[in-house]
Amino acid sequence: MRLALTIAIICTIALTGCQKEVKQYQNGKLVYEGAVDNNGVREGTGKLYDTQTGKVVFEGLFRNGLMLKGTMYDKNGENPHPYQE
Repeated sequence: MRLALTIAIICTIALTGCQKEVKQYQNGKLVYEGAVDNNGVREGTGKLYDTQTGKVVFEGLFRNGLMLKGTMYDKNGENPHPYQE
């Protein structure tokens, strides 16, 4: 049981790297909420927000700071549609 837990933890670390969850702001407004790598680059799951409406405009997976796959919304957080790079 203990070995299985150790293996699960090691696998999780290997898959996620050394990511941490952050909230990024621009002019006092939330622009990103989610995972970043050790260099502060968006990496993993996260959400982008419209700086004027405060609504989610993208929710999904980031790689090397770029949107990879997820759901896009209009600036009001409505009309979801799939996004894939």
